[in-house]
Amino acid sequence: MKKVRCLMFRLWLFGALMFFLAPVYAGANEVIGAAYTPDELAKVKDWEKTWVGKKIDKTNIDQVAAFIPESYVGLIKEPAKWGAPPEGNFFTVVAYQPVPETKGFVAATKKYAPMVKKNPDGTITNYAEIAGRPFPEPKDGLEAAYNFEFNNHGDAAKYRRYSPNISPASKTERLAEQEYLECFFIHRTEKDPLPAVADNPRGMHRAYFLNMFKPAEFLNTRMFNIRYIDPQKEDDAYLWYSQFRRIRRMSTAQRTDSIDGSEIVYDDEYMWDGQLTRNTYTIKGKKDLLSSRHTDLKAATRQDGQALMNGITIERCNTYVIDVVNKDPKYLYSKRVWYLDPETALILWSEIYDANGKFWKCFMNNTNLLPTKTGDQKPFIVGTQYEDFQNVHAGLSQQDYFYKPEISIDVPADTFTVGNLQKTY
Repeated sequence: MKKVRCLMFRLWLFGALMFFLAPVYAGANEVIGAAYTPDELAKVKDWEKTWVGKKIDKTNIDQVAAFIPESYVGLIKEPAKWGAPPEGNFFTVVAYQPVPETKGFVAATKKYAPMVKKNPDGTITNYAEIAGRPFPEPKDGLEAAYNFEFNNHGDAAKYRRYSPNISPASKTERLAEQEYLECFFIHRTEKDPLPAVADNPRGMHRAYFLNMFKPAEFLNTRMFNIRYIDPQKEDDAYLWYSQFRRIRRMSTAQRTDSIDGSEIVYDDEYMWDGQLTRNTYTIKGKKDLLSSRHTDLKAATRQDGQALMNGITIERCNTYVIDVVNKDPKYLYSKRVWYLDPETALILWSEIYDANGKFWKCFMNNTNLLPTKTGDQKPFIVGTQYEDFQNVHAGLSQQDYFYKPEISIDVPADTFTVGNLQKTY
């Protein structure tokens, strides 16, 4: 009898625990498109037994060169050329961790991915009506590119960027600071209205508002840019010059202009910031790369004039390799190469070739899981580092320098208007 009572008590206790823990399991975030198969992951774990915790610098970079873009191998090997301190440039290897998506994003993927409709050219017919990851297992380059574009950065986000333009040879830099506010009107997964804003007469896809603080001559200069759902419609961009108290509409041709003397152009934001259909996309395979996926940039160090932050944590991730070629034969770049994270659809590395096909720049995105205003966590870009290997120049954008990015926030309806540009701050 005692045994029966004991068994019944254990069953009751187990049931009670499941009752209280059920919401945790039911609401658990999920990984979409795992980077590794179980067999692949077992090999990664064997490799990690040797390398996790190791500092990668010029003394051992050759031993892991197969997992780093060739240009960055050279950057580590020649630290003095890139403005590094006496200890050189270095990374630290950490263990691979899968990156889950938000509950809302996972739910949207499960609901809408089976509903995706495609035109004969591969474009999505019901593009503005769906959200989440449209192609959890992409079969071609265009599907992978759509996954990248459907990453909504938490529906809306705000952060203030610390962005030095770096000259390693002279160890000097020109500092820029901007506060950036972004909002998605379609592909929404976190906050109502879902999956799209119903009251959207202008047919907006995404918009951002930028308020500049530095350089000093640009203090309170502001701009906004509107991307439209219609892929044939040009962006609308307006700039308020605070010095001259004038509003100027920016031409689409200016998207490939250098920004404030740096080596980046407007199209370089997020590794590509133009209408998706203006490029062709070809998957060339997969490449296992050491990448910045759970990086706290506050723990990294850098001196003035140094091209690369030291102490960044990097982990292995089996990325999609995608050749991206603009359809305009006169475009600034002959090719981009994306290394796309299959779990987040963020571009972890990007290599860029000039109009003559010569290698020019390499970008590295620093990403991390950050808390959102809805109580979830979102994979998010916390920084970007790039090097111009033709001119030995560099730059950095750090999104968590002043405060943690605010993700899944409410955005005032009049934000992306000419009237808001002239507002007194």
